[in-house]
Amino acid sequence: MITGLGIAFLPLCLLFINNPARLLELVFIGSAFAAAAVLVFGGFGVAPGLVPSAIFVGFVILKLLFSTRYPAERLVLKVYLPFILVTAWALIGSMLMPRFFQNQILVWPQKAATFMVLSPLAPNSGNYTQDAYFTAVAALTVCAGVYLTRDDFNLGRLLNVYFVSGLMVVFISLWQFAGNMVGIWFPTNFFLSNPGWALLTGESVGSFIRITGPFSEPSALASYLCGTVGGSGWLILNGHGGVLPRITLAAAAFTVLLSTSTTGYVALVLMAGMLAAYTAVLGSPGLRRRVIIGFAGIAAFGVACVVTVPVVAPGVAKTVATITNATLNKQSSSSYNDRTGTDKDSVHEAWESYGLGVGWGSNRSSSLVPGLLAGVGAIGVAALVWFAIGITLHVRLAHRLAATDEPRRIMHGCVGAILGTLTAAAISDPTITSPDFFLLVALLIATAARVRYEAAV
Repeated sequence: MITGLGIAFLPLCLLFINNPARLLELVFIGSAFAAAAVLVFGGFGVAPGLVPSAIFVGFVILKLLFSTRYPAERLVLKVYLPFILVTAWALIGSMLMPRFFQNQILVWPQKAATFMVLSPLAPNSGNYTQDAYFTAVAALTVCAGVYLTRDDFNLGRLLNVYFVSGLMVVFISLWQFAGNMVGIWFPTNFFLSNPGWALLTGESVGSFIRITGPFSEPSALASYLCGTVGGSGWLILNGHGGVLPRITLAAAAFTVLLSTSTTGYVALVLMAGMLAAYTAVLGSPGLRRRVIIGFAGIAAFGVACVVTVPVVAPGVAKTVATITNATLNKQSSSSYNDRTGTDKDSVHEAWESYGLGVGWGSNRSSSLVPGLLAGVGAIGVAALVWFAIGITLHVRLAHRLAATDEPRRIMHGCVGAILGTLTAAAISDPTITSPDFFLLVALLIATAARVRYEAAV
């Protein structure tokens, strides 16, 4: 069955079926509607971002089969090598590990029929569905990384579309907020139409109804926008001007605060701490000056709010106090204890499987690192660390070789967005399977590869 969003989105994918540039832009736009579906088959919904991803991957593979070559494809594939190995290991492990350790290890299932409880490890549908998601995004990032090395591709436009997608999420979230507060019509079924997601809408903190935007829960909304905040903020702090990053940073940061998500709050604090540490140790004088000015402005705005809001809007001050108290006491809540327990169990599963993992899709953790340890084991995590080091060295070299400021702008934006997303995921996401994250990785690697290739020739 086609959904309301599918009626609007699928014709765009078909319209640009021979236009890879527009398809990649639709990947960013579709990923903003994370809890929606364009097609529904029983209890399974096709996420919007996967449709242009599949068309794009098919396009690039056909081009490669017809002997089309791209300028820096060897360099890109060299950087991607550890990630390709992790993907292969995850797919092999999802078939073998549930059978090797069947009924010997207790795991948290990906999706339970009744209620979540530790269950004996065995092959299950989660192995196949998670394999499908991971294969789709892995193919997207590798194919996009190769294709984006073309000389005629506008990489800067693609990054701008990512920020525009973030503004779309902000608009939808504020629309939902207005609907909760004053009764403005909000099409919940249009934005939250994927039956495969557990939709946590209608939650409240005191009298304040929490917002989810086009996502399944407030923490998912905050996690997505932390990437937007990281990308736009890092652009501004590195001196890359422009109206779009400034508007995006202010709007996304405000929406994270409005989401009342502990994940978002903690991620913003951690990102600020990492920024301060990086600036103090490695930052240039210009970066230090901009960071100090930024922190001073935030502090002044916070003091002004503390002084004026209780006087001007006492109701708002009471709601803020309730949200703050709930956030500070999060560690004593049952949900926090449950999430911490699943993470501990996931690490224990990796230990019980001798570091091999229990198979991709066999277990569901609460945060990223325990989820990776349980899913791909110590071997897979080591390969991902190798991949991260390779990207870092690749990008640092490209920064030194770049002849113009535009590639540096793109790389700064991608690095900030990737780190923001990873920071939030390390707090409350078991895996990252959203196509936009992997497209950002591809954009970063391809931009650096183009710079290095041009410098070499």
